[in-house]
Amino acid sequence: LAFLNGDDALVVMKGGISHKEFWVIDLKAGRERQLTNLGRKFALGDFDVSADGREIIFDRAQEESDIVLLDLPDR
Repeated sequence: LAFLNGDDALVVMKGGISHKEFWVIDLKAGRERQLTNLGRKFALGDFDVSADGREIIFDRAQEESDIVLLDLPDR
């Protein structure tokens, strides 16, 4: 979660393990509003909000990526 400067609001990541979206929570009114609709294509990691509150910077990994470990013989 991240606090928005000057506002009584939080930006949070909500959702299931394989699908998360960013939401803003208005702490005074108790309302939530979805900010993104990124879909299930990416797994989201850590995030931060810019100082002016206009941008969200976040890590993402594409689920279709392949990771391969090559075990090379000793020479």
